Amino acid sequence: MTTTVEAGATTAPAAGPRWPADWDHVLDTAIRTWRGEWTTGRVQLLYKARYGDGMHRADARTFLSRRAHQGVLLLINRPDARCYTLRKDVRP
Repeated sequence: MTTTVEAGATTAPAAGPRWPADWDHVLDTAIRTWRGEWTTGRVQLLYKARYGDGMHRADARTFLSRRAHQGVLLLINRPDARCYTLRKDVRP
């Protein structure tokens, strides 16, 4: 079956993910409480434990990267992996 698109017709943009309102607070509290190395997998596990739903790896990476750009986390780039840790000069 062939579908024809009319000239000037537009398609609605795909809706982005809807994040829980308290997600930023949950992530920040977990990082400050549990410390250690934070990877995308660890963020995904936290999200699943808190909300019972999955999270895409790219979204977890975005959250960690944003915290690093804000100066909360320190990026540790290894040849085989990347992780983030709480900066030493950030108050718990």
